[in-house]
Amino acid sequence: MRMNVYLTTGRKNYKYAYVAVQSLFENNPDAEIYLYIVSEDLEESDLLHEYALARQYDNHIIILRFDEQVASRHIQVHADDHWPIGTMSSYWLFHELLPEDVDRILVIESDTVIVGDLSEIYSTDFGGAYAICPGPEHKPQNHRNFMAKIGGDCLTFVLSMYDVKRIREDFTLEDILAKDEIVKKHVGNSQMEFTFGLLFKGKIKYVPGEISCIDENERYMQELGYDYVAACERTAKIIHFSSYKDYSKPWNPVFLVPGYHIWWKYAAESPYYKEYIERQWQIYDATRAKQAAVQKNVTYRNILLCMLVLTVVLLCAACLLTDVGIVGAAAVVGAAAVSFVLSLGIRFISMR
Repeated sequence: MRMNVYLTTGRKNYKYAYVAVQSLFENNPDAEIYLYIVSEDLEESDLLHEYALARQYDNHIIILRFDEQVASRHIQVHADDHWPIGTMSSYWLFHELLPEDVDRILVIESDTVIVGDLSEIYSTDFGGAYAICPGPEHKPQNHRNFMAKIGGDCLTFVLSMYDVKRIREDFTLEDILAKDEIVKKHVGNSQMEFTFGLLFKGKIKYVPGEISCIDENERYMQELGYDYVAACERTAKIIHFSSYKDYSKPWNPVFLVPGYHIWWKYAAESPYYKEYIERQWQIYDATRAKQAAVQKNVTYRNILLCMLVLTVVLLCAACLLTDVGIVGAAAVVGAAAVSFVLSLGIRFISMR
């Protein structure tokens, strides 16, 4: 069976996607996989290890070029967001990027590990739907509430399947970008799940999340609980390590989630394993440097000094505006200086 799979990545993080690719090939031995890697900057020379892996499993990797400059005219991504414009390449997927012979495609992401056979989901009959994806039961309640507010359905992008042929027939690229404009008005930036949730309203077929995809991050661990997440790891087909502003990933373990050990099992077999380890050290060192910079600027002395300066200024102003005069203002300054020295002395003694 031919299985068309979509993944987007770039030179900045493509080495981490090796785990997703390797686990995809290993857990789907009966499929002939055509993996379409959509990228703004990757060249074939960057993916020598990945091509070798594809040959080992009799699969195929095809790079589809993505133009970020063109996309930036339409897509809005905040400068401090951790995803680039290139991750929105799925907007162009159906009409400009995929070859004509692709009639359906399954989406994975670079921050995933595949833990089961995807052929059953891939072969699912669309039954008139444009998309098939994990059910909304794993989505945070605020996500579900937002989609209801703007009049769309919940769509989970990871492990989603698309009827490429029907989407090409029924929608244009302009239709997709028009829904993106609605999303931007509500949230201020582009977001694939919101956009496709609007576009395919009433035409999304759900597969239970516990047997399809489980997300593991801080929010999901808090809302779903360890026992439920760990149980889903035994039944789901894919684990997705989504993140927020802290950019927590298996290779950047801000905190631990159960599935990290599965990711690292495949990582240990990767030709990039040493780089994963060394890069994790670099991330940690950079984090410590930022913490040190903050500590340097927000210290006990700085806070105390700012408080004393502000207090002195206000008291001196009060003295000058009343009949206390300059002598009183000078007394305030002297008292502040003595207080500052005594405070430092007390702190020094208490910390010894």
